[in-house]
Amino acid sequence: MTSTPRTWTLLLWGDPDACLDLGASYAAHERFAADCAAHGHEILGGEELASPNAARLLRVGADGPELSDGPFAETTEHLGGFYLVRTADPDGLLHLAAGLLENDPGTIELRPVGGQDAQAAPLVDAAVAS
Repeated sequence: MTSTPRTWTLLLWGDPDACLDLGASYAAHERFAADCAAHGHEILGGEELASPNAARLLRVGADGPELSDGPFAETTEHLGGFYLVRTADPDGLLHLAAGLLENDPGTIELRPVGGQDAQAAPLVDAAVAS
């Protein structure tokens, strides 16, 4: 546990077609929010993201800006959502987040929000893989 809280982004990666039970997955997110509150992790925001097929991309090439539709790369794992969480215990937060993968397999990436005092908390290489 670190002594000074900082803001972290909890990125939820996965295959949009791999969810085993959508209702159970949403219930897991409700439990996660309640568990965060009970353990002193403050959720500042978060959202489920639409399908990568709904994305619009901007690339700058030799001929200038190029707009296109859809995901950038052919991959089965996409960014499906995120939470912004303020906590002094990033490892404890990850342990609580593991329950989000029970019905919706994927990877959880925890990354500190940039621009914060580097001394506030150590940077950790923390991901919970499916």
